[in-house]
Amino acid sequence: MELRCAVQQYAWGKHGLSSKVAQIAKNNDPDFVANELSPYAELWMGTHPNGPSVIKVSGQELGDWVMANTDTLGVKVMAKFGPQLPFLFKVLSVREALSIQAHPSKNHAEELHRLRPDIYKDPNHKPELAIAITPFEALCGFRPAREIAEFLKNIPELRVVVGEEVASKFVSSDEANQQSALKECFQALMTASKPVIESNLIALVTRIASLDESGRAEVLAPLLCRLHSQFPGDVGCFAIYFLNFLALKPGEALYLGPNEPHAYLAGGPKTEKFPQIDEEVFVYIKEMCNYGCSVSYEMWQIKAREVVRKHSIIVPTQFKGRRGWVIRFVR
Repeated sequence: MELRCAVQQYAWGKHGLSSKVAQIAKNNDPDFVANELSPYAELWMGTHPNGPSVIKVSGQELGDWVMANTDTLGVKVMAKFGPQLPFLFKVLSVREALSIQAHPSKNHAEELHRLRPDIYKDPNHKPELAIAITPFEALCGFRPAREIAEFLKNIPELRVVVGEEVASKFVSSDEANQQSALKECFQALMTASKPVIESNLIALVTRIASLDESGRAEVLAPLLCRLHSQFPGDVGCFAIYFLNFLALKPGEALYLGPNEPHAYLAGGPKTEKFPQIDEEVFVYIKEMCNYGCSVSYEMWQIKAREVVRKHSIIVPTQFKGRRGWVIRFVR
């Protein structure tokens, strides 16, 4: 049977028919019209109350159909989950990074649903299996302790945000104390004050603009600069030094269990000019640094807008007031 599936227009989705989600929705529903300035982030196939699928022929919600045809679930699924579809199938089209998140365990999910059913709509946990159908990038799980320690030793701006005492404690911790030291370190990062985060991100991105290719690679400069261009001053930019960076090829997969910190960064056809814009802006920063000039946030913003005009990139109306030296652009 054919389904009409819900489309979620979260801000991080790709725009218009550059989004695989919009393409699939259009193929599925001839009446679907994609707005080229609107994001199409997720296509849902399932019974979730925030976007239930509907049977095309009858208009009946899939959840109601499953309840009336429980034999289709099979004996094992019925025994474990009862008369409900125990998963939500999604197609994602990711234009810019999602927030860092972690999903609760089954017991915790049941507790959250009981306490706040208005926010937590169902009692199920949310382990994820992501399968790449295009090149796909994500942050997932904590890096090996030695890698995090190296970043803390070699990136002074990161140490300032975390705090010298907390950073030193993690770097010098033995195996028995590493987990508790990591927890303290990551918590210090995520709860640091916004002014401290913003000033040190600008200092870091400005400093690495003058590094050679090898030095930039050591501090993950391309990834850092891309995330900072999307979300200037956001603490998530520093999280790349704590979480594993994965670049999946089509057909490769990623499993995310309960309480696993993760963030999807990009997925889908590469249709935008962010890398070119980033490179031109950072060449400018490097030149200014070579002349001994300091580069303010406002100078970054002016240069980025100049590059954007050069490439004839349109700023969607809904994003025009957003803070950022590269806001959210679409062809």
